[in-house]
Amino acid sequence: MPLDYTHQLTLLRDILQDHHTDCNGTPQECAQLERLANHLMQHGSVNSDVKNVLGLINTYSHDGSTHDNLQQHITDHKMHIETWLNTIQGPQG
Repeated sequence: MPLDYTHQLTLLRDILQDHHTDCNGTPQECAQLERLANHLMQHGSVNSDVKNVLGLINTYSHDGSTHDNLQQHITDHKMHIETWLNTIQGPQG
């Protein structure tokens, strides 16, 4: 059963929150974030602020999935992740 928009957004926020809190993650999490961000950007009701953030998350995730030091990559983006989480916290994103 595929995840609906709300569940996808919740999963995206959960993974980002883990990255922000733990400053740690896996290449597989980054790949999943990239897939989620790409899919969510295709959703018709996503507002422009959230769509812009999803584009930034997509880039962050793509770069993180192949980064030599993922922990450092996450740490370097900690402030950005916090901003992204604040932007997508709304119930409909």
